[in-house]
Amino acid sequence: MITVREFVGQSTKLVSASSPTVPLHGSDLSTGITILNQLLQSYASTGLMLTISQDASVDVAIGQQEVICGPADYTPAPDITSGRLANLENAWLLLDGVTYPLIIESRAEFLSAWKYDLLQSLPRFIMVFQDNETTRLRLYPSPSQVYELNIRGKFQLVELTSNDNMSLVPQYYHRYLMFALARDFAMYKGRMAAWTSPLEQMYQSAKDVMVASSEVNLAITGERDSLLNGAWRVRAGI
Repeated sequence: MITVREFVGQSTKLVSASSPTVPLHGSDLSTGITILNQLLQSYASTGLMLTISQDASVDVAIGQQEVICGPADYTPAPDITSGRLANLENAWLLLDGVTYPLIIESRAEFLSAWKYDLLQSLPRFIMVFQDNETTRLRLYPSPSQVYELNIRGKFQLVELTSNDNMSLVPQYYHRYLMFALARDFAMYKGRMAAWTSPLEQMYQSAKDVMVASSEVNLAITGERDSLLNGAWRVRAGI
């Protein structure tokens, strides 16, 4: 597996006149790693450019309204320690071998609908609230018994150092990331003239491939009435 140091060196040579045998200067290496981390963290804003989804699960207690997703070293410890959740794709509850899919409702719809906050029943909706370092998943109604909550989504990647390798991202992602890093590196180092039209075309082509491989649902759906305040929720308690 290629190291971060080697990857940054390979990428910056796209916009540098240095000989392939000349190692990166210390400032260029540190700048390249900083830009690489900034790129990876910025992709967590929508999750579109993070191509790998992960599964995670946790038991939710009776009356528990929120589940926190965050890094393992965050205090207080999150319920799910896979990192800050960047994009939630699917969520479901599991009880005694039965799966109960959850409806991912928008924050605006949830906050604008009237509802009984203390209602306990079979959770039907899940809302995502993004914070700086963590993500809060709000269940409604809150569970009336212990369920296993399962989620599939994209989590914010950890920062890389020069001694790490690139196993954090899949190998097919390296080509795109190499062009993305070189593109930003040229700007920060005052080498925009080195970023030529052919390089831009190759960058855009690689980006299109990564967008196509993303699991983010880009479908546009019509408006629907909110079911948050339906009386059937009260009658369907388990």
